[in-house]
Amino acid sequence: MTEFEPKKLSCPCCEAEFETRLVTGFRIGDKDADFCPRYLDGNPLPDFLHVCPECGFVGFEADYRNMDETKVKRVGTLLAGFHWQKNQSLGGAERYRRAALIGIYTGKRSAEVADLYLQATWCSRMEGENDDDQKGARRKAVKYFELAMAAEEFSPDDLPVVHYLLGELNRRLGEDEKALRHFDKMDDLEKVDPWLIEWRDKQKALIK
Repeated sequence: MTEFEPKKLSCPCCEAEFETRLVTGFRIGDKDADFCPRYLDGNPLPDFLHVCPECGFVGFEADYRNMDETKVKRVGTLLAGFHWQKNQSLGGAERYRRAALIGIYTGKRSAEVADLYLQATWCSRMEGENDDDQKGARRKAVKYFELAMAAEEFSPDDLPVVHYLLGELNRRLGEDEKALRHFDKMDDLEKVDPWLIEWRDKQKALIK
């Protein structure tokens, strides 16, 4: 069963204090081909991100700490464009999409932004959003994974998973040539876990 504990946070943007909850335990039964977890007790992903009820700031617990004045001003400009209504409710997919945008404004690494957009696609699927919403976040995940690779943000040990994910995300977008290029790149890497090769081969077989 998914477990939580209460937590009080202070918003770095508007300084409002509010009570939220931290996820302290959950169970995963399996994963989809894009690593989307299949949770056994409901989807805890939305609860990893905390939403300030006053101004709409969205972030992980750590994002609520140590934000300097320059970043606060940048984020404030972004939040103004959201036209936030006090105590507005946000679903998981929208939380991750907004957290990704905030991450861009606060200078998070491209790899972190890519992960946020990837998790937005997972929530979008679990919440039954339309395909265009899923594809929009998926394209942005691809963009930021590619930027992260160009900036050499990944270690050599990370590259097999990154190329696999880029292959699978592009396959789901209908970008078959790009998908095959990343899947095949895995053959050039020094060490790739057998299970990842097996997953890669299954997804390659779906491309006609």
